[in-house]
Amino acid sequence: MPLSREPIRRRRRTRAGSCPLAALPRTPRAPGELLDRPPLKDPDPAGPAKATPSGNLGRLAFGFLAVCVVSGIALTPFYSPARALDSLERLQGGLPWGFFLRALHAYSAFGLLVATAGHLAQVLAARTERQLSAPSWWRSVFLLPLLVAALLGGFVLRADAEAAAALPVWRHIVESVPLVGAESARLVLGAAIGDLGAIALHHAGTFTLLLWLLTSAHGDRLLPDRRSVILAGLVSAALAGAVPLALGSAPGASPASAGRLLLGPWYLLGLQGALVDLPVAIGWLGPLALVLFLGLLRHARERVRSLLIAFTAAWFAADLAFTVRLLLLARR
Repeated sequence: MPLSREPIRRRRRTRAGSCPLAALPRTPRAPGELLDRPPLKDPDPAGPAKATPSGNLGRLAFGFLAVCVVSGIALTPFYSPARALDSLERLQGGLPWGFFLRALHAYSAFGLLVATAGHLAQVLAARTERQLSAPSWWRSVFLLPLLVAALLGGFVLRADAEAAAALPVWRHIVESVPLVGAESARLVLGAAIGDLGAIALHHAGTFTLLLWLLTSAHGDRLLPDRRSVILAGLVSAALAGAVPLALGSAPGASPASAGRLLLGPWYLLGLQGALVDLPVAIGWLGPLALVLFLGLLRHARERVRSLLIAFTAAWFAADLAFTVRLLLLARR
């Protein structure tokens, strides 16, 4: 190919910066940073994630609540408060997989109680109770006695010998509350002694709706996440299949058990043991003291908070001691 014979002229060197093609001064760059682009990594990473009051146990508790509500809705058409024990016997032995459905409902309720208590311990250990507003914190604390009341209602609806013995004790405790005790007993437990209609209504309706509304308000979501529901369902189903629940004996059916100490629900054995020697007012003063201890933690400073934590620990230690004492008395 023909080449040009024109000589190559050397361009006169200009001052640095006078020509747009002049070399730009180099500036140090962070590793991984591109030219005229933001760095691949934030050179000033944020600090540790801020602790939130809601944790894994809180989400799991919402999942247990969903499983409990769904299984309870499935059990409702087969239960009659007028013939409670007969309907449970038909459900247990006559309906296919009825025993499994009943155990699924019970174990999901127990899982809800355990997960709620664990979530409360998680919040107190992380010191995140102040991240909730004062009304939200008190509503969350109120979830614990409301849940125990719902579980106690389910225990009484069994209508066996233990349930029949627990119902008068529950009524006597509520009636001992000054000023509002008698009316509260008629409202929650019904006017007729032995009638389970009011208890069934509050167990399936009032308590369940309040639990769902307060839990959804606490978690800022109307429905639980899918993972929590699946995990809670698997745990409840595994326990229902491995440890099925047996029906209790009818009240007065066994003369040999007439002088035997009948035990209430496992989560209230400490309260039952305290009622052996202490006045009946301890049945509502003890839970009220626990609710106040937990509720005031949100407002207390460091030293007062430590005292409230110590009082709460002493409360649970006393509950455990009364539980052990009652179990020893039942073995005699």
